Amino acid sequence: MPITDNKSIQSLIDTLRIPPDFARYENLERGAQSSLDDWKRNAPNVLSEIRNLLLRTRTQGDGEDHRLGDEGIQRNNEGTPPLKDLGDIIFAVAPFTAAKSERDDGEYPWVTLPSAEVAQDILSTAPQFTHPTKSLLVQILTHNIKPVFQSNPHPSLNLETGRKLPRPAGGPMASQDYYFGQDWKNSPGAATVVLWCVSNIQTNWYEEMWPLVIPPVMTLLDDYEAKYKLWGVRITLEMLKHVPKDLLRRTGVDGLLRSSLKTCLAHLQNPETGPLLRAAISAWLELVMMTTQFGSEQRFNELCALLGDGIMEDVWLYSQDKPDAVLATLEALPPVVQALGVGCARYLKDLIPQLVHPLIPKLLVEPQLDMQLASLGVLQAVMEACPPRMHRWKGTILNGICRCWVVMIVDRDVPDQALKRELQSACKILAEVCPSVVEEYQKLVAVDKKMFGDLLTRVPVSQ
Repeated sequence: MPITDNKSIQSLIDTLRIPPDFARYENLERGAQSSLDDWKRNAPNVLSEIRNLLLRTRTQGDGEDHRLGDEGIQRNNEGTPPLKDLGDIIFAVAPFTAAKSERDDGEYPWVTLPSAEVAQDILSTAPQFTHPTKSLLVQILTHNIKPVFQSNPHPSLNLETGRKLPRPAGGPMASQDYYFGQDWKNSPGAATVVLWCVSNIQTNWYEEMWPLVIPPVMTLLDDYEAKYKLWGVRITLEMLKHVPKDLLRRTGVDGLLRSSLKTCLAHLQNPETGPLLRAAISAWLELVMMTTQFGSEQRFNELCALLGDGIMEDVWLYSQDKPDAVLATLEALPPVVQALGVGCARYLKDLIPQLVHPLIPKLLVEPQLDMQLASLGVLQAVMEACPPRMHRWKGTILNGICRCWVVMIVDRDVPDQALKRELQSACKILAEVCPSVVEEYQKLVAVDKKMFGDLLTRVPVSQ
């Protein structure tokens, strides 16, 4: 075997295999969780053994059995391929590389701070892991990832080519049958490995690797559980950084992705709702910008579908009691507004009231600072995108800004500086796109200079 020690690398990898019950950790009884916690506490020790074994192998020099080469750990006299060991190591270690925020959110119940630190050290120091070869990625996707997902083939994909099928395999009920016997959910952390692979695929490798990449991505994206959809969207965002746009169109996957991302916006009552909406909107926008031409009717229509059909109808219409969902869309909206430009004018009747609403104080309701900041960010983007129409909305906008300003000054001993800057900036932009509003500013200053003078400090108002 390429790596030898008191424990073989394979036995360490087997010990590190994540118990399937971690996929439903939050629903387990305390006794079952306690057993998993014991395994979790031992994981850093196993990871450390793997790291030490790799370090000792690399320092063996040019001995007969342990030479290093382009592929990483070299073969021994028996000629065992090194790629299998390297692929197995990645498959075992990558699921432990979690950021602290992700662990806090419960996405990685099998990860502790020590295990994450060791895993990140393993993957960030060895050159065969920091700059993986195409052969290594193919090895992982073929021999580690494909067996996990192959028992649940996606009904809309030709798994041999990665192309969209003209009709779902298995008939009209295929999408329902697809959710039975999801064996891949017994491999917690597999999505992390897919993300690691996709983040390392170079553009000119995608053509060859497409049938290996797209099936697990679509399986995650089209799952009925929000936590798996979120992983699918994250991988899609990473994939869109380098995948050739022509490949998306030729295989019909661009349409599959668009449809799947739209369904993500319907998950409004899950712990993952906020991150899922933000990521899905960003991925949908990126997909539109990649696969359409600037200034084309197709781009305009698809951006309208994102803003109108997706955000406004799928989210806002059903989120009156779901502030987290609304906040997530507001945080993701500015790039969408910038991309659509003056085309946003067709939505101003719905956009402006929605954006002004969080600024206006409500009786016995504490203002939500994050919602106000996000609304102001989108409002400024809308004003810059549609200057010819702002004269119709200047009164509505100024009313919301002034009410928010007064409450901030009167009710808070120390006004929030971020909110203060955003309100001042909104007044400045409104004056730039609609110069006639300066007359209203002058009236405000004349009525109460002490109250409104600071609000209009960035605007040339005669005082």
